[in-house]
Amino acid sequence: MKKIDKSKILSEEYLEWMKALKETHPEYKSSHKYIKDIKMNLLYCQNGLCAYTEEQLCDLELLKESCWKDGRYIQTLEDEDLVNGDLEHFDCTLKENQAYFWDNLFMVNSNINCRVKGTKSINSILKPDSESYDPFKYLEFDDKINKFLPNVNLSKEEKIDVAEMINILGINKNSFKRAKQIKDLKEDFELEEKLKEPHEYSTSWKMTLKNLKNKN
Repeated sequence: MKKIDKSKILSEEYLEWMKALKETHPEYKSSHKYIKDIKMNLLYCQNGLCAYTEEQLCDLELLKESCWKDGRYIQTLEDEDLVNGDLEHFDCTLKENQAYFWDNLFMVNSNINCRVKGTKSINSILKPDSESYDPFKYLEFDDKINKFLPNVNLSKEEKIDVAEMINILGINKNSFKRAKQIKDLKEDFELEEKLKEPHEYSTSWKMTLKNLKNKN
C-alpha cells in the first residue's frame, strides 16, 4: 500500500465549501454537488489507484489537470464504467457529522469498501496519507504466498495493529493480477530482462525486487 500525498487540491471550490462547514457537515449523499470533484481529486492524488490495494480504478487521461477549471472538475463522465471504486470514509465514525472531511476520504475498490472494510473500527497506523506512514517500515511482502505481512522489525504491539489493519483494509484481497505481476517480475529478473516498474501494485513489486537482489 503506497504512501499518498493529498496536498494537491484541484477541486478548490469543494475545499473552500468544506472548510466553511467547520465541525458539522450536512448528511452524506452520493448525489451531492461536490462528490465528483472529491472523487476525481482523490484519484488524482492516488494516481488513479485504489488507496489500499493499488488496483487501477480509472484511465489516467481523466486525471489531467486540464480536466479541472475554476476549481471544479469539468470532464464529463457519462459512462459509469469510466471510474470504478467508492468514496471511502477511513474512520467511519466521522461520516455522520464530518462526511466531507478531506483528510478522512479515499477512493477504494468497491468490494473492499462494502464487503471487507465496511464500518469496522480502525487505528491509524496504516493510514496511507499519514505523515508517519511508510510502507517499507510497516510492511513486508512475501512473494511466495502473494501477501503483505507486518514488518518483522516492528514491536509485538505494532505487528498486531498492522496485521489487523492489513485485514480490515483488504490489502491482500483482489490480488490475482498482483500475483501474475510478481510471477512475471521473478521470471524477468532470472532472465536478466530490463525491468520496468508497473503502475499497479508497485509496492509489492519494489519489495519483491529488493528481496531478489538481496539473494544474489
